[in-house]
Amino acid sequence: MKKYMNQWVLYGLKTIVVLIWLGCLWGQFIVVPVFSETLAGIYSSQAPLHWLYLILGELFLACVEIAFIGVWRLFSLSGSGTMFTAKAFPHVDLIIGCASAGTALTAIILVTFAVSAWNDATMQGMDCFSIAAILGATLVAEIGFILLMIVMKGLLRAATDQSDELEQVI
Repeated sequence: MKKYMNQWVLYGLKTIVVLIWLGCLWGQFIVVPVFSETLAGIYSSQAPLHWLYLILGELFLACVEIAFIGVWRLFSLSGSGTMFTAKAFPHVDLIIGCASAGTALTAIILVTFAVSAWNDATMQGMDCFSIAAILGATLVAEIGFILLMIVMKGLLRAATDQSDELEQVI
């Protein structure tokens, strides 16, 4: 099979994936626990939700890490020249599934935060609005990513079908 991807590009992409994965580990062990505890300490309405935010944040980062397994496998398929085969579809499905789970977790956090912070006297209006706006923008970006991945899966299916047809002709 013909290799379509430059090996140096793949090495660069894999390096970036490793760095992001390490960032996710840092987030799981440092950022999420500290942020959820800080939020609970600053705003009284968020104190009972400390563990919920911690668990949902950890699960979200786990979704990102698992999705990168699929990304890594797609890079490997691309490097071996077998990208346009049926082998690629489970990895794309893994990425879409992880993105969908992460989006659901973000939606749960957004709704929980909005309901609990709405009437908190210690939380200024701008703080509540800013956090809700960031979560809302994140949710929209995640939905956009899922839709983009669905389109890319359709393009992959079309390319795979055409590749299979060409192999039959040749």
